[in-house]
Amino acid sequence: MLFPTIAGAHIKWFYPYDLSEAPRNMGEVLNPEFAALYVLSIVCIYVFFFIDRLWYRNRFLDGLLGDLVVSQASAAWIIRGATAFLFVMLFFYGLQNQALFLTPELHTDLPYVKWAQLAMVLAVFWRVTTPIAGFGILALYAISIHYYGIYHLIDYMFFLGLAVFLILLPLQSDRWTRIRYVTLFASTGLTIGWGAIEKFAYPQWTYPLLHDQPFLLMGMEPGFYMTLAGFVEFNLAFILLSSASVASRMLALFLNSVFMLAIYMFGLIDAVGHAIIIAVLVVLAVRGPTSARYFLLLPSKTLWTEAYFMTGLYILMLNCLFLAYYGFYYLLLG
Repeated sequence: MLFPTIAGAHIKWFYPYDLSEAPRNMGEVLNPEFAALYVLSIVCIYVFFFIDRLWYRNRFLDGLLGDLVVSQASAAWIIRGATAFLFVMLFFYGLQNQALFLTPELHTDLPYVKWAQLAMVLAVFWRVTTPIAGFGILALYAISIHYYGIYHLIDYMFFLGLAVFLILLPLQSDRWTRIRYVTLFASTGLTIGWGAIEKFAYPQWTYPLLHDQPFLLMGMEPGFYMTLAGFVEFNLAFILLSSASVASRMLALFLNSVFMLAIYMFGLIDAVGHAIIIAVLVVLAVRGPTSARYFLLLPSKTLWTEAYFMTGLYILMLNCLFLAYYGFYYLLLG
């Protein structure tokens, strides 16, 4: 559970997938193994948030990490740099091959896409022009929906958060800064959580990878491994969204190491696909969480009660995303 390597790569970029194929029947997913791991994940979440809130109340490592927090300008440059990297790579790929909208599997023959991506690279270099890049991302996202469907594009909610971040970047008040980062962090966490549910619904998409890279299984049976990987990934996403202590920053560094390992394993195409998520995790690690997540704190309650409250939110989020994954499929794809 400590090394969910499979969480580092999006399987759609490397192996065949078929969204016309319905997700696994809920009765197949909700088997005894799933139930056991569900209960285990709840216990782990409870223990984690007891420790998290204990660290927060005792200001564990706050003094040391306070000296390591980067400025707002530096954090924004990390996101802008990753955006420039992503779109310059997509531009050069489009010059040599079939162009891509936003990610490696979203191919297009539209000739203007790569030139729009080049314009977006230039736009992120000046704060006053970053909204051009933001609206460009929204346009590419909308066109991608036209060709690939909204259900496919839900996989990449973090692009919506990135677009909002870039559009609002010229606005410098504390309120707009908080909105930018809340949107960026939340959309990234939801993207990771949505990908976790995909492992429950479509584990067969990853079986060819596990066959080619059997060391990933660590001796486990593929079906069990995919269910375990889904729970681990979802737990990480929830913690990134709601941890109040230094734990969220430590976890962001750990999760980034997983993505870096995936780049080593799968090559530059994985770096292109995950560039923005990597940048967001770096910013979370070096900037820390926004003040918005402190609304989840219950300072007047005991640690036991606060951990119980967060565990309830975890169960709610997992159940809602699980039902949304299946509900949206049958609503949008029949």
